[in-house]
Amino acid sequence: MTTLKTSGARKTLLLLSAALVMVAVLAACSGDGNGDPDGSAATNLRTGNSTIVYDTNSGIHAAGVGTVSGEPDIAVISLGVEALRDSVSEARDDAARSLAAIVEELRAAGVAEDDIRTARFSINPRYEYVRDGQQQLLGFQVTNTLSVTLRDLNATGDVVDRAVTAGGDLTRVQSVSFQIEDTSALEEEARILAIEDALAKADLYAGQLSVVRGPLVSISEGSFNEFPVAEARFAVAAMDSAGPPTQFFGGELEVSVRVQAVFAIE
Repeated sequence: MTTLKTSGARKTLLLLSAALVMVAVLAACSGDGNGDPDGSAATNLRTGNSTIVYDTNSGIHAAGVGTVSGEPDIAVISLGVEALRDSVSEARDDAARSLAAIVEELRAAGVAEDDIRTARFSINPRYEYVRDGQQQLLGFQVTNTLSVTLRDLNATGDVVDRAVTAGGDLTRVQSVSFQIEDTSALEEEARILAIEDALAKADLYAGQLSVVRGPLVSISEGSFNEFPVAEARFAVAAMDSAGPPTQFFGGELEVSVRVQAVFAIE
């Protein structure tokens, strides 16, 4: 056993112990955003010259939703061609000719070059199953699909009809969707509504539980846009020019923002 022989050594040990305790207390209270010793989440809020530590795992948790409506300003059409032939070269040639006719008609309809892009291109063998699980080669299939953006919504039906007529029996129309190209302004409106909704819910919870809603501890956001899609997943034959035109209706679209807020309880 070792004993301290002088009072000076005893004082030094006591001072060192006190310093270590002070360091531990400061580390627990000041927080640098990397977590705390017991693994719970905490947020530091400064009030005047002091810092208050709030646990984000406790308090009032309120979800807010804000939704605003707007009219679409673009239509996005997914269409292209699909050719099945005995050889790859034959299928590719047929698909290329049909797609070239579609693209030419799109340009003639006033669709800008930047609004026509390739969405998918593939070449694959096609098989059918026969007896005993055997496969029989049917031929080779070439698929070339475009994504076409239209800025004149009233022309959507006419453009689809012209593309189908130009592409003939190889034409495939996958879908037509109406969208809002720039949703930033609508998202701002929805964001304000979502925050107001979260505050109202938090105040309701606090009032019913006879507590006081404290300051905001944390908030997170998620946004989503609801754009309907008119599906048309079938082969389209060449159209009779005397037939009725295809019609599409954009309607109204919704832009929503959701927030998850945590408030302290005082």
